[in-house]
Amino acid sequence: MITLQVNIENEIYANLFAELIANFTFVKSVEIPELTKTYSTLHVKTDELLVLPPKKSGKPSKYYGIWANKGITDVKQFRNNLWQRNK
Repeated sequence: MITLQVNIENEIYANLFAELIANFTFVKSVEIPELTKTYSTLHVKTDELLVLPPKKSGKPSKYYGIWANKGITDVKQFRNNLWQRNK
């Protein structure tokens, strides 16, 4: 096992950084000796737990008429105009 020493300017950032790197699967633990805190890693068995399902599904029918009465005759040209960047 390899130990790293990282100097961070204040306690808030040190805690934030410790919590962040503790979530990596290859990190065994993160200790902050000055604050007497230790963050243990989360043991995730699969990557499937990292993907969260949507909270609720939307209603696509709500957007069906969004381009109605806009006078769109050429869909390709309309799409190109939407994605044009101003220089």
